[in-house]
Amino acid sequence: MSFIKDTPPETRDDNSEPFLDALVSMTSNDSGVYVGASALRNSDIFTAVRVIASDIASNPITYNDDRISKLLNKSPNANTTAWAFKFSLAATMLLNGNAFALISRNNSNQVTELRQIPNSQMVVSQDDTTGKLTYTYTPPQGRSKRLAASDVLHFKCYTADGYTGISPLYALKDELDMQKTGNKLVKDFYKSGVNGSGWLRINKAGLSADAAAAIRDGWENANAGTLRTLVTDDTMDYQALPVNTDVLKLVNSSDWTSRQVAKAFGLPLERLGLEAAHSNSIQGNLLYLQNTLTQYFASFTSELNFKLGTGSNVFAFDTSAFFTADPTTMQDNAIKGLQAGLLTVNEARDKVGLPPVAGGDTIMTTNTYAPLTQLETTNSQNGSEPLEQ
Repeated sequence: MSFIKDTPPETRDDNSEPFLDALVSMTSNDSGVYVGASALRNSDIFTAVRVIASDIASNPITYNDDRISKLLNKSPNANTTAWAFKFSLAATMLLNGNAFALISRNNSNQVTELRQIPNSQMVVSQDDTTGKLTYTYTPPQGRSKRLAASDVLHFKCYTADGYTGISPLYALKDELDMQKTGNKLVKDFYKSGVNGSGWLRINKAGLSADAAAAIRDGWENANAGTLRTLVTDDTMDYQALPVNTDVLKLVNSSDWTSRQVAKAFGLPLERLGLEAAHSNSIQGNLLYLQNTLTQYFASFTSELNFKLGTGSNVFAFDTSAFFTADPTTMQDNAIKGLQAGLLTVNEARDKVGLPPVAGGDTIMTTNTYAPLTQLETTNSQNGSEPLEQ
């Protein structure tokens, strides 16, 4: 994705999968430079993207329009499931800062299809005078198409100008460089034959550099490995060296960058496999929802409300799955809701996975658990004031 002002769009090659083809470079200070999908070889980045994108994709989006709800929760087009569609958009947004989807409408202006556009095939332009945005889409081996802003869903991760997004990776450039360097040091340490743990002395003077290298290579090939028996003759003297404890300290303290990644993505530490303290899983999910997912959900719902919303209807994520507990706790909560008059019998039964029953759609009182309408009739016959619902 490029953001330009009154400049002809430049066609770029699509080098990978739709949600991996335009990642923020970790070797450049320009947030508009992209690299390939190798960014996901970093396990912390992979985990952060997977966790957030999966939660965005797994939670249904509610809206008071069955046709649009079906597009967002079942099938946005003939070739993609809703889960894959939302996951791909979320992953692209997290890695690249921006994600795009084309809105298709029929002659009655009804939305009929949503289709993701790879970032490498999209250029965003802004008019210097009016500030109006237009989107230029260049499909592979096709002609460029200029699209109105109302025909494109543009999801932004973080934004400094309201028009374009910035990926959390942009803030992690130095940390990821440090992690890459540290990982290479540890990898080289364990990969180096006999692990640099010994000193082989040849009781013979005048070895050339080539001869010394040949002897070293032959020794490593013959003796490298786990629990190998070392074989020498009277011309060789092998002395074991202590393991460099500084390298081991680096291995044991390598979670520093993981913590920086969690901070940049707004993730709780336990979501990246690090230890963190909270009371229980429900409390942890609540904090995760409030402190992390709320902003990512808002980046989706605000754009959907802006481009697809009508009247007072608003898009929202159904997050009830975050508060599910073990069967006993769920049953206790359903009973308490029924006893407090907050739930009907059928609503309480639905909470524990039971089918509805006849007459179960009426609120019950906390005293006698009789239908509220029955008490109103009784009070009316006795000359009492009717109960307010």
